[in-house]
Amino acid sequence: MTHPQKSERYIKYSEILVSNSFSEAKQKEGHFFLRTMEQAAFVVNLENDEEGCVTILYGFTSTSYMGNEEWFVEHGSDIADCQVRNILCVWDEESEVNERTIISDFYEQYKNHTKEEILAVKKERQKEFLAHFAHALKPLGFKKKGTKWTRALDNGRALTFDAQKSAFSDQYYFNVIVHEASNVYARYSYERVVMYGSDIYNWQLMTSEQIENLIQYALKNYIEPKIN
Repeated sequence: MTHPQKSERYIKYSEILVSNSFSEAKQKEGHFFLRTMEQAAFVVNLENDEEGCVTILYGFTSTSYMGNEEWFVEHGSDIADCQVRNILCVWDEESEVNERTIISDFYEQYKNHTKEEILAVKKERQKEFLAHFAHALKPLGFKKKGTKWTRALDNGRALTFDAQKSAFSDQYYFNVIVHEASNVYARYSYERVVMYGSDIYNWQLMTSEQIENLIQYALKNYIEPKIN
């Protein structure tokens, strides 16, 4: 198991979490867990990078995800498993004050949410996320069905942009498919949108600017060439 490099700031934050009743996962160093409501918990994961920044990934999760709370106490939670999550990076004492306020406000906002309420917040975030794609694709003649947008091409073909939810985690993949207009499975081409050096799949950790950059990248490199 690879452990994060421990800076003084990393150690300080670990001690603060433990002093505030967080449990560190026995099998995953840097992963902290605090029960909030029945079948709900606040998760904080600490990571160091080479430049000395402490990356803090935090969010609320349903402890029923893996069956029981003890599983989280033992193994921790990967941030992608958190139903509502955020990320920030602390570089120095000045940013620490600001980021601590952000995390505290986030915790206060959701600490009394039940598991069902946390899942409802996630669904609302998904709607907001997918609305970015609808705003960009509708003017180009795409029609939405579920998380797929389709428009007709020439020669009995159609073009579909698919925001595909992973079956194994809370992540999306973005696919561009040319297929028979009457049969989406009769494919002529299939491509997955890839932006090297960018984690475009972890949708809750993307800013609005990053989402718009993804859409414009997909339009320019994958969608418009097929339309034209």
